[in-house]
Amino acid sequence: MQGTCTSLAEKRQNKYRTILYIMWAVFCVFALTAPLYSGRYYTNFIMLVFIYCILSVGFNVASGFCGLTTFATGAVYAAGAYTAAILYTTAGIPFLISAFIGAAAAVVMSLIVTLSAYKVAGLYLSLLSFGLVEVTSQILQQLEITGGAAGFRMQKWIMFGAEISMTAKYYIVFAVLVLSFILQKHLRDSLWGRDFIAMKDDEVAASGIGVNFRLYRVIGFAISSAIVGLGGALYAAYASYISPESFNFGLSIMVLLMVITGGAGTITGPVVGAIIITVVPEFFNTNPELKNIFYGVMLIVITQLMPAGIVGLIKRKFKEIDYNRHIRGVQVDSDKVDYSKYVAHRSNTTGDVLVIKNLTRQFGGLVAVKNLSMTVQRGTIHALIGPNGAGKTTAVNNITGFDVPTSGEVWFNGENVTYVPNYERVKKGMSRTYQHVRMFRTLSVIDNVASGARLDKHYGLLDSIFQTRKKHRLDKETYIEALECLELLGISSKANDKPDDMSSGQQKLMEIGRALISKPDLLLLDEPCAGLTESETAQFAEMMKKIRSTGISILLIEHHMNLVMDVSDWITVIDHGQKIAEGKPQDVASNPIVRTAYLGE
Repeated sequence: MQGTCTSLAEKRQNKYRTILYIMWAVFCVFALTAPLYSGRYYTNFIMLVFIYCILSVGFNVASGFCGLTTFATGAVYAAGAYTAAILYTTAGIPFLISAFIGAAAAVVMSLIVTLSAYKVAGLYLSLLSFGLVEVTSQILQQLEITGGAAGFRMQKWIMFGAEISMTAKYYIVFAVLVLSFILQKHLRDSLWGRDFIAMKDDEVAASGIGVNFRLYRVIGFAISSAIVGLGGALYAAYASYISPESFNFGLSIMVLLMVITGGAGTITGPVVGAIIITVVPEFFNTNPELKNIFYGVMLIVITQLMPAGIVGLIKRKFKEIDYNRHIRGVQVDSDKVDYSKYVAHRSNTTGDVLVIKNLTRQFGGLVAVKNLSMTVQRGTIHALIGPNGAGKTTAVNNITGFDVPTSGEVWFNGENVTYVPNYERVKKGMSRTYQHVRMFRTLSVIDNVASGARLDKHYGLLDSIFQTRKKHRLDKETYIEALECLELLGISSKANDKPDDMSSGQQKLMEIGRALISKPDLLLLDEPCAGLTESETAQFAEMMKKIRSTGISILLIEHHMNLVMDVSDWITVIDHGQKIAEGKPQDVASNPIVRTAYLGE
């Protein structure tokens, strides 16, 4: 049955992709031939639509991929336009060079937002970006070099001694749109795209797989701004005249509406949204006031009825479109999977993988963990147990770097990592799951697991953009390994589903797969069996024993006492943040202090 369902899904995927390719072919044929029959007015209008498409694609990288909803589009757009126009007109620098310098100026403008907002996001980032638009508008109106409120007139675009015609400008703009679209697609279908979306969905979980989300905010917004800035340079060449009114707050809102309408985070959505938001209002030219009504109605309709946008709604209905191509037709036998491939074999290893020295974490007057000392030996399953509220998760948060202890030390592989950021500890070989499942809801199940392999299968940003052989090879290896991991956990049939379509127990297993595929020296599992059935728990116990046999150490927090006693080599018991007992399972089980504190006897 599974083979039949898979075959049917592949047939549907091929059908949908064929339809999509035909639609894009029709669009490209129309775009390439439009100047031949559309006349000067409509050619200019279509060129303006293309420029808005470029802006939407650029904004989508920041908002749709990275989750950075800013209103700085007008300021970034202005930086590209004014820089290119001034350099070309006053300095005589060839326009194409001026345009790329304008894109660089837009990146610098983006840094004003992201670096000043390095530690904040959400509303704070939006406020900073809004302020930047207002400041930029005032500066443009005051500076003499920009022409002030009267605007700036750019010289005619000359290349090879001849003026660039309107038709030539049209094809140059279209070429930049195509390149921007391809760049966005390549970025989305890569490790970097997964990292960006992971950061957007859950920054905590993203840092748990090694993503420095603050740095990635800066990188993502810089890429977005480079595209938007290049669009601004092309707008200056298109209009030949620019003024501060062209780059106001309303422009930022309109670009945001374009991306939301088409579908934020999708590849084709920004283009679809830009075309709808610019073309449809043209039918209201006889009644200009209806344009604002249209924008308002679209904003209400999209947010209420189609929050994922037009393309997002289509993809949700025809979900086979996004099925992972790397695992098509791949069959995995869990009995033949080599667990040793999940061992990193790092050189800086010691006999004790983890040593906790007098760890204390205090929240005001509440002491959650007090003078906790504990050693996890390499290649063992070490359980940390205690009643609810004993401080187990707080201890794990301090061990993994998600929280900083008030006092005490954390040593990992012979290195003091007490104040090392959590994403750096992941790189050193420490991986974890969470008491309450953290997942990347926008990504598929297999993408969730594959995201954990980012350190072992890493490649650069340029590899993503230019689709190098290294990128294709590592992506293939990553997804095959992720599928094997899902098969080990018994949920490979869910590989192309979204996490929200799974049960809570399956989500737990997916999270374990994401942690395991990172090839850790120490795997910290925070209540991994919550939501699992008895049979699933028994299978999970066997899997943990197999993982231990490869040399991976496990620190287990679990309330399922039969499981703890079955798999643990050593148990530490804490109550009210303090260690009350420690030893082998049989010794701990018979300890009267433990039975009183933990079992209520």
